[in-house]
Amino acid sequence: MSRTRFILAGVSMLVAASAAAAAVADDTTELGQRLAQLRGEVDTLSANLSREEAEHRDQMRSFARQKADLEAELKREQMRLQKVRHEIDERKSAMAARSVESEKLVPIFDATVESLRVYVRQALPFRASERLAEIDRVVEQRKTGLLTTERALARLWSFVEDEVRLTKESGLHRQTLVVDGSEQLVDVVRIGMVMLFFKTSDGVVGYAAKQGEVWTTRSLTEKEDRKRVLKLFEDFKKQIRVGYFEIPNALEDRRQP
Repeated sequence: MSRTRFILAGVSMLVAASAAAAAVADDTTELGQRLAQLRGEVDTLSANLSREEAEHRDQMRSFARQKADLEAELKREQMRLQKVRHEIDERKSAMAARSVESEKLVPIFDATVESLRVYVRQALPFRASERLAEIDRVVEQRKTGLLTTERALARLWSFVEDEVRLTKESGLHRQTLVVDGSEQLVDVVRIGMVMLFFKTSDGVVGYAAKQGEVWTTRSLTEKEDRKRVLKLFEDFKKQIRVGYFEIPNALEDRRQP
């Protein structure tokens, strides 16, 4: 009888040990599965981080290219204006040195008018019709005798000074632009005389693009580009003019080959 109890006790201990071993095995399997799951999550996060870092680097390179384009375009605009100013300075110096009579200044006046008209037509289409009308007004006043040729040249010099100021300033304005084939009164944000973004009353946003010698408007359809331009209008409306602005590159059509 005692032997039987000993055998039963041994069997009981063996069963208990087997159950404990099975539990440990189950725990080990579960831990292994959890570890594999965590390792997979870490690999996924690592891949996402690498992708985001690559996208960030690409975005920074894009910003750097855009900045270079902006600086190059601004330099070209300033050089064009500087050329016009230089021509006027030369003509003014010639006027003082030779003390020419008013009628002898007419060819100089006419040449200056033509140079300014060409500049306005080729520059950013910011209120171009109004700026050309201002030149025409000086021409008409000289023609009718309201201005002498000397005074008319001085008025053209003031016009050039205003054009120089436009290259240094940015602002929110309203003007007419041809958008989708029709002339519309739109809100515009002018970035110096480098870029011009527009927003119509029905929510169309875009920018002025130059192809060859012709200016057109292009609407933006990409969600992120639209978001950036609308944010730009919102900031300018709030008089926020200093800081970091993320905007689409409106110079791509004007890149030199």
